[in-house]
Amino acid sequence: MLARLEARGFRNLQPLALDLDGGSHLILGDNGAGKTSLLEAVYLLATTRSFRTPRVVDCTHHGGDGFFLKGELASRAFLEVSWMKGDRTRSVNGDRTSLADHLSALPVIAWTASDGQMLTGPPAERRRFLDRGVIGQRPSALAVISRYRQVLEEKRRLLQNGSTRDELMVWNQMQAQAAASLATLRRAYVDRLRTTLADVLTQSDLGLAEIEVNYKPSPRRALEGADSILQSLDEAVEREVAARQVLMGCHRDDMEVTWDGHSIRRVASAGERKALGLALLAAHGRVLEGDGVVPIYLLDDADTELDAERLRRLWKVFGAAGQLLATSNRPSVWGDLGIDRRLRCNDGVVTVEATA
Repeated sequence: MLARLEARGFRNLQPLALDLDGGSHLILGDNGAGKTSLLEAVYLLATTRSFRTPRVVDCTHHGGDGFFLKGELASRAFLEVSWMKGDRTRSVNGDRTSLADHLSALPVIAWTASDGQMLTGPPAERRRFLDRGVIGQRPSALAVISRYRQVLEEKRRLLQNGSTRDELMVWNQMQAQAAASLATLRRAYVDRLRTTLADVLTQSDLGLAEIEVNYKPSPRRALEGADSILQSLDEAVEREVAARQVLMGCHRDDMEVTWDGHSIRRVASAGERKALGLALLAAHGRVLEGDGVVPIYLLDDADTELDAERLRRLWKVFGAAGQLLATSNRPSVWGDLGIDRRLRCNDGVVTVEATA
């Protein structure tokens, strides 16, 4: 649990020293007031990355030359992340650590505007969701994902430079080994997610019965092991050489989500898609909790596209969360939902509005 957040030079937030409790926090304010920046600061502190931009430099206050974030945990440990004059640093208890160790210190689960495309957008959005789940369960899985990406980039480079079949064979072997490990992790996570999501949908009574979640690996036989993957890769070599791109592998995996056998994109309304997305997020959190990991939930504009009744039903699902921060500019729809603490964000200044 995050007990205290300090921020300087971050986005449009004024210098901040905010004490936080367990339970639910509702952050109210107009558009542009700094609500999303507050959640982004927590997310960046926990992951060293922003959920709004791939360029950390964009998180600096307008006209500034860097930012500093510090978080004190309930365990008395503390995290720091800073970006100053082109240098990004991270530390746990004052010591620089591996990224896996940093991620383990403050597990975080976020829903942001970009996650609205997770169910209906390109497969890359769902692969990101998959890998967040895999890494959340096991931060050391970062090494598996990094290994696959390294092999993929080298193979892409060779293909773009006009490599031959023989030159690619050794890289196919390495790709097959890395893909086998990653596919196993992704399948195991989806199996856990499927069962947990069914429980969440039953509890929430959202009217979303017959939702199915399935892992779709590339190649199709990826779950049969490295030898099977290698055979598929070798069969695709001539096509890859002609196209000068990698046509098969875990970078083309997908997570299929259907409703009564039909694509969510075709049969679900915007509100139903938002509700299902948040239900998936809650299921993801429960998978982690089942492994002894207690995450912070960050829900940006949590109530958009949801009517009051659907929001109430979803809120039951998150009611047992150890710590949750949600933002909204519609205070009226949250009246009877049992929020533990309300904050107000105005022109980058965060203040405590009320405590239940």
